[in-house]
Amino acid sequence: MITINLLKQAKKGTTAKEVAIYQQLAMGGALVVVVVAILFFMEYTMGRSISSAHAGISRLNQRLVQLNKEVSDINDFKKMKDQIKAKLNIISTLEKNRTAEVHLMDELSKCIPIDQTSILSKKLWLTSLQQHGDMLGMSGVALDNSTLAEFMDNLSHDPYFGNVSLANTQQVKSNDLLLYKFSLTCKFHAVPGTGHGQ
Repeated sequence: MITINLLKQAKKGTTAKEVAIYQQLAMGGALVVVVVAILFFMEYTMGRSISSAHAGISRLNQRLVQLNKEVSDINDFKKMKDQIKAKLNIISTLEKNRTAEVHLMDELSKCIPIDQTSILSKKLWLTSLQQHGDMLGMSGVALDNSTLAEFMDNLSHDPYFGNVSLANTQQVKSNDLLLYKFSLTCKFHAVPGTGHGQ
């Protein structure tokens, strides 16, 4: 078998300058391989990071959808709660108004003058009553001026009424009786004594 030693021949036929070039080429090639390997590694690492980031974003988007649904449910619950609260307030107001009207009529009846010795025990009758907020307007007939004055005095001293003011009075004849037709205004206080006499 014949063996040929090319390296020795190369050594014999090459100069130091050529050897230096070969070494630089070898180092350059090795450097290119290292750079390419680093680039591939970085691309692989970045690809995995991007993939992981996409997976994280997907999880966050799913969580965001879930949270949005929960927020929507909470908002629906708040709306329902507000609607129930508004209905309860209406019921409470209606209940207060109902009891206030009963109380108003009760207090008015206490203020109407009564004469136990007369055939007509009541000496004054209300024919109409209007309420606007805390203001009352009422009309009626009385047997005489003193009865009307007594009624107004009773209203003024009742803790639930105030600002009693006679609007007009007129003498009328009914069934051979001389009566005094009147209209007046006053304030009605749901809480006794609030603004009394103002």
